[in-house]
Amino acid sequence: MLKITRFLLIILMLPIFTACSNNNHETTDKPTTSQLKESEKVEESQKPMESNPIENSQKLSEMMPKLVKDLKKVLIDDASKLWPSFNNADKQILLLNPSNKMAYLINNQKSDVGPKDEVIEYGTDSIKDVELLVMPFKLTTFNDYPTYVFNVDASSSFGMMSGDQAYEALFKFIVHEGIHLLLQSGDSVEGLGTRAETYPEDIDSRYYRNEMYQYLKKAIKSKNKDEKINQIQKAVYFYESYLNSNKQNKQQDGYDNIEGMATYLDSKAYQMIKHPDASEKELNELTAQNIIDNFIPDDEDQEKVLLMKAREFYDIGALAIASAVDLKLNEKTILTASPLGLLNSEFGSKKAEGHQNIKKANDDYYNIYNSKLKSYVDDIVSKLKDDKYATVRIPVTIKNSNAMFESMIVKYQYKGKPADIQTTTREILLGDTRIKLNKMKSLFIENPVEGLEDPTKMDPNTVYGYTIVFVPKKDIEFTKDKLLTIQRDDLLIFDAKYEEKDGEYQILMK
Repeated sequence: MLKITRFLLIILMLPIFTACSNNNHETTDKPTTSQLKESEKVEESQKPMESNPIENSQKLSEMMPKLVKDLKKVLIDDASKLWPSFNNADKQILLLNPSNKMAYLINNQKSDVGPKDEVIEYGTDSIKDVELLVMPFKLTTFNDYPTYVFNVDASSSFGMMSGDQAYEALFKFIVHEGIHLLLQSGDSVEGLGTRAETYPEDIDSRYYRNEMYQYLKKAIKSKNKDEKINQIQKAVYFYESYLNSNKQNKQQDGYDNIEGMATYLDSKAYQMIKHPDASEKELNELTAQNIIDNFIPDDEDQEKVLLMKAREFYDIGALAIASAVDLKLNEKTILTASPLGLLNSEFGSKKAEGHQNIKKANDDYYNIYNSKLKSYVDDIVSKLKDDKYATVRIPVTIKNSNAMFESMIVKYQYKGKPADIQTTTREILLGDTRIKLNKMKSLFIENPVEGLEDPTKMDPNTVYGYTIVFVPKKDIEFTKDKLLTIQRDDLLIFDAKYEEKDGEYQILMK
């Protein structure tokens, strides 16, 4: 199941990464209060973009020439400078910009299409595989060659910043997902658990993670090697406490590698573009500082020392990898090992006192956070018990797997099976039936898929899970032909075939 789990993780990386990079727990499709406050401190040209599709399309069009050139440099020409074992000489990159009806093929492998070193431009109307135009990103085959496909339009609805900040966000986004698909697809750490929240949140674990971050940051800023190791050992002390405090922490340890490596390398790639003449040592220093500069507090209004929970895998993993690179640890091990586990094996731990202000801020914040988690669970429980609500089960296939996640994901047990409470925007195509969820609170239940060695060759119609929604019965229309229609702001289903089973209206595939 490991490879399948990794594949499904990659499929869902778009919303997770975007949410963690730009927002707090509240939303992934508009600027948060913290973002808007921060924007007041920057120049007018760097304030958040309005949600204007025409304006966003124009801004993307203006970015494309530089974006194509920079991505070719870091992911193709200088890939080994980004990471020694990174080699994409035989891979293509296809950037899609459907709003401007343009596509750009980088590192073309097919001689009859055009020269390899030239970027081939397409009109999106000429691309036969229409599914590519709605997938945010994937590793697939294009013109018979392995290709990393990224749809830049997918990034324009996330309240991007304008100016240099918008370019940096989009560039890093593309590199980040490219690292997952092109560098990490062959190797991964074992023992990955779910990213969903568990109620109640383990407050001690969050404190240990915040202390890890603080000591890793001090290690980065330390100029003396002995002092750097001293700070790392203190971070490792809290890492050990973190692993021992909760079984789930051990299961999730691998995400520090997966997200930390992608975050470290998307920051390094951006520094390669900004500082093309920097030495290797200078580049590593610039990368680490960029990661620190991108710190997003969990609650800016109350306390700026708490790392956003959804960012932990990204920032803690990236800072640990930055230290491992700085101390010249084995690059092959860094690529695949738990970063804190690697630092632990190399340098051990040293008892640390921690920071009282962080402890108090952490306890205060997560007591309130647990109340919010409880409200998510209580909402689902109340709808299940309310006779005015009907339960609708919708199959989700591989080709319909992409979704924007809003707010937190919370673990739940539905009819004895593990489920996640989600608030999602998702479009699902089942034969002639088109289903649209718009910021709809729902449950998701995974349908285990066994025994596939190469997940990229999976049948796109394979059902990998089910979305369960709870709808007032008065909002459901039935036809004589046994078809179901729901027309709401948060859910649209037109003429769907269904059957009544186990107390649910189960939408059929055809």
